[in-house]
Amino acid sequence: MNYEYKNLIKIVMYYMLFGIFWIFYSAKFLHLMTRDLSTYIVLEHYKSYLYIFLTTALLFKMIRSGYLKMEKSNRKFQQGIVQSFIAALEFHDEYTKGHSEAVASYSLEIGKALGLKGSDLDDLYWAATMHDIGKIIVPIEILNKSEKLTDKEYEIIKEHSKTGYEIVSKNESLKKVSKYILYHHERWDGIGYPEGLKGEEIPLLSQIISVADSWHAMTSKRSYKDQLTCQEAIEELVKNKGTQFAPQIVTTFIKVYNLRKDLFLFEK
Repeated sequence: MNYEYKNLIKIVMYYMLFGIFWIFYSAKFLHLMTRDLSTYIVLEHYKSYLYIFLTTALLFKMIRSGYLKMEKSNRKFQQGIVQSFIAALEFHDEYTKGHSEAVASYSLEIGKALGLKGSDLDDLYWAATMHDIGKIIVPIEILNKSEKLTDKEYEIIKEHSKTGYEIVSKNESLKKVSKYILYHHERWDGIGYPEGLKGEEIPLLSQIISVADSWHAMTSKRSYKDQLTCQEAIEELVKNKGTQFAPQIVTTFIKVYNLRKDLFLFEK
């Protein structure tokens, strides 16, 4: 018996038991509420309305409780699927190991500083966690190549944002965040990919992921490049503010970094 069906039976049983209680004990219940005869008569007259109010409140509470439990269960299941995808990608791509977790962490700090809350932060977390999921179809010899990529290899790499979008958009509950994955390599000046969006055409969550992604890439050790110090990485963000990166996101990132530098030292 699935969870939804069991929960429905539970709601019906509680509703029925309360109805039986009301039929046999409502008079005693009203007596407990008042000893005044005139007040009792009034309550007795409106007893059916009181019953409707109480049962509606009970039904709402039961449905809400069941919905929240189901939502929590679905969220855990969804998170398990995503983590499986990420684990497979990390096995496939050495660079991605820890990268998704770091970018999600940085993105959330930026999002909170910008005042994002609730579902917006949830969407940001999922999109940031899965932003590179499309790399799972890129040949491993390209992903882990220590030399400079050829133009053809770079074009293959660039397809990962589209592929990630196509993978994630197939999941109904994650479809909403797939566009943020699609656009996380767009540039503020309009020469990014895959669609060459410019400025505010780029979704805010994609703007955030772009900065978080670049920060981790710059401050991480890789076989094909030198690791930048945090100060050098800050200088790169400032230098590319308004060209590669959204000005507001860079400004916010630097403010948060200056307040809590420990939050942005994922890889030491």
